Amino acid sequence: MVHEAGETARTALDVFRSQPFILALILMNLALLGFLYWTGVVAQHERERSLELLYDNRKFVGQLLAECTVQKHP
Repeated sequence: MVHEAGETARTALDVFRSQPFILALILMNLALLGFLYWTGVVAQHERERSLELLYDNRKFVGQLLAECTVQKHP
């Protein structure tokens, strides 16, 4: 089992040495996945903040409307 894993690792290293383009593609894909994850997290935080501001605004407008009274003129 260990011998097979070592031989597989050596084969992979030989492939990367003979064709470094494959290693570059793998690294670029990993970097892209990391970037997409990061942008997703940032977008989620922005959405949460926008919803908080929206709810605060609705609450404020509701309080203003609750304090409004209609004055009747005699």
